Amino acid sequence: MAEPKWLKDMSRDDYMKENFNADGKSVAGTTVVGIDKEDPNWLDKAAKKVNAAEGDDYVKLDSGLLTVNQINWMLRNTIGEMTFVDDNNQFLWYNRPVDPNYKMKAGRKPEQVGDNMKDIHPDVRDVIPNAKKVVHALRTKEAGHDDVYMPVPTGNLKELVLHYYKRVEDDKGNYVGIYEWVQDLYPLVKYFCETTGQKLVVDDDASTGATYRRNSDPDASSGASTKAEEVKEEKKEEPDTTSGASEH
Repeated sequence: MAEPKWLKDMSRDDYMKENFNADGKSVAGTTVVGIDKEDPNWLDKAAKKVNAAEGDDYVKLDSGLLTVNQINWMLRNTIGEMTFVDDNNQFLWYNRPVDPNYKMKAGRKPEQVGDNMKDIHPDVRDVIPNAKKVVHALRTKEAGHDDVYMPVPTGNLKELVLHYYKRVEDDKGNYVGIYEWVQDLYPLVKYFCETTGQKLVVDDDASTGATYRRNSDPDASSGASTKAEEVKEEKKEEPDTTSGASEH
């Protein structure tokens, strides 16, 4: 994944101190103790121990009242893959896909819930050090940042995978964990381009490697135009008529 510069410049000595064994306790006091974190049935055992709400039990949120089932249905049908890890570096939740055949981009399995961060990441190359870097950066608000954007270079414009990590705080501003969102943005970009008359093209001069080509003569109904603005000299190409996007 492509790291932002401020993250690349972090001190390795600092972020490698991040404890991925999850053998401490959450500052919020929510850590369930007395159950093996690697137990594949951790979720059921932990829920029973704390008498967790489930099914048609109501949960009062700060701006709503929903049953556990309603929350599950909504989150399982929400766009993107979501994960929550607490400040003790324990993996506590992900939105399991409705379609059992859907291949997750950041693969998770029900039996992993409750595991520590070390166990849910493969111990190959720099996977764990890079994960520690992100966690430590958000825990400490490195350079004032409370989120991290990580594009995954794929070499084509029809797969625009983004990992987004957000620092989660309690009402007093204390760090309580990280929310991760993973999504292939291409279907959204494709729809955007098709409905606005724009296209996504490779721009060798752009720092991101891609840019939108805006139109100059707005169409009254769509805000798009039929004549592309001359931004710079570029090679002519045939548009991808099925996707609304094109590639150099």
